[in-house]
Amino acid sequence: FNINKDLRKTLDSADKVVGKKILSKVILDKNSPYLKSIVINHGSKHGILKGMPALDGNYLIGRVVETNYLSSRILLLNDLNSRIPVVLADEIAAQSIISGSGDLMPELKYLPESYIPRNGLNIFTSGKDGIFTPGIPIGVTKIDNNNAKVKLFSDPNQLSYISIHLLDVGINKF
Repeated sequence: FNINKDLRKTLDSADKVVGKKILSKVILDKNSPYLKSIVINHGSKHGILKGMPALDGNYLIGRVVETNYLSSRILLLNDLNSRIPVVLADEIAAQSIISGSGDLMPELKYLPESYIPRNGLNIFTSGKDGIFTPGIPIGVTKIDNNNAKVKLFSDPNQLSYISIHLLDVGINKF
């Protein structure tokens, strides 16, 4: 119970920065069939900017798409509007785009021509977008009816606390 008290104290305090992370509480979870986003209890007052990556532990779950003074909205990876460049951990380090489909498993799009994906390949951010650092773990490939999908390492329906990784992002980038 002391751990819960310490966590609660940390989350309720004004200074949330631990290194280059801000630990935030999920305060609203939009429950829509295709639109998947959450609202957290930190915003521009705490240094959060549009485009920053949101993680559950070490796993990417989405990115900040809107900030207010005291809150921010996170677009989750399985949202219909989410697109992130990724790399597959295989012999050729195939590049792809993880594309939200509204369900629990986003799809891999734009794989190299004649590339045949297989089950069990780890997926990481590629860094090609200039926003996310390369190598953030996302999930593992799962082939479903000849479609390459990604089983996310973090369940987007079970988020209570997340961390926002602070970056040196410029306003002109977004």
